[in-house]
This record gives sequence, C-alpha cells and structure tokens, in this order.
Amino acid sequence: MLNVKFDEGQSKEQLAFLQLKPNKRRNLMRGLIRSANRSSKGRITQQKDLTGKTWKGRANGKKKKMLTKLKRRMKVRYGPNSASVYFKDSRTGKIARAQQEGISITAQAPKNNGDQRKDGLATRNQARALIAAGYKIPRGKGKGAKRASIKWITEHLSKNQAGFLLRDLKGGSSKSKWQIDLPARSFMGQTASEQKEQQSFILNKAMQVA
Repeated sequence: MLNVKFDEGQSKEQLAFLQLKPNKRRNLMRGLIRSANRSSKGRITQQKDLTGKTWKGRANGKKKKMLTKLKRRMKVRYGPNSASVYFKDSRTGKIARAQQEGISITAQAPKNNGDQRKDGLATRNQARALIAAGYKIPRGKGKGAKRASIKWITEHLSKNQAGFLLRDLKGGSSKSKWQIDLPARSFMGQTASEQKEQQSFILNKAMQVA
C-alpha cells in the first residue's frame, strides 16, 4: 500500500490535496503507484534490496538472476485515497512475501510410501550416483547386503528418496528433518528518499491543480 503522510509545516499543501475532486486525486495516485512499481521492478533488475545492498546469492552458487518472473506478475491498483502494488495470483503473492521478508522452512526426509512416487521415479543418473556412493540393499536371501542395480533403484525409489539417500551417503544429511533458511531479498516498497520525493510531488501537484 502506498501511504502519503504530511507534517504540520505543509498544512496549506495538504489542504489543497484534500480539496481536489476524487478523479484528480485518483490520477495523482495512479502516477505515484506506477512510479513505485517501476522502482520495485528496478530493484529486481539490479538484484538489490531497499537499502541498496546486493541480494544474497543462490544456495547452489548459480549466477542466474533471481525473482525475474515476479516482474511480469506485478500489478497496480489505485483510487482517490490509496494505491498498491499487488499480485493477482495468491500463490505468487506468497512467494513474493517469502522472498521479501525471508522465511525458515522445515524440510523432512521423504517417507517410503506411495505418495512419494508423485514426483516420479529415480533417474538412471541418480542410480549411477547412488551405486558409486556405495548404496546397498538387503539380500533377498541370506544375510548381509548387496549393491543395488540401476534397474532396482529406478523401479523402487522416487527422485526425492534417491536425492535424500545420496546426500546422506555423501555426508550431507543424516537427519530426518532440517532447517532451510531463505534470506530476505526485499524489492517491493519505497526507500526514504523515494517517499520524500513522492510526497513533495503530490503536494506540489495539488497546489498547481487547486
């Protein structure tokens, strides 16, 4: 939401704004929120937060730009008294908020049941990696374990299960639950200088129109 605040030293300009007809105020709010939207999209392009600092990079080390798809889904709405940047799709809005504020997620190792098959069966590459890491399965008869075959892995393990087992064998995780921290990457909103600039704009414009 775009909030415009006034101080006592600008009472004349504030009164001029309040005396404008609703359609005039609406036009002013339209220009302001479009400007705020451009600034927010610009931060995504620059990969910088509201303080001007570069966002923390991806956990996997990839250099590909982040949140670029959000730019195409940012919409604006405005009226005579308020304006806001929003996402029409609630799911996208939740993703944007998680990125804006940061979030901690508790991840859990996949269970060995049919529901885990929804993500698809393990790939041959995963099977080869598991075999190379020393993955074994119980023998059908007798004691001990034997090396799993590519066929067995791709027919009995899901992608999630194979990924978790591979991380476990490589020492990446031995827990059934672990915490994933998504860093805050703020982009929506206005900096203090942007707010001051827009406040001056709306008051000066109001005086011209009044």
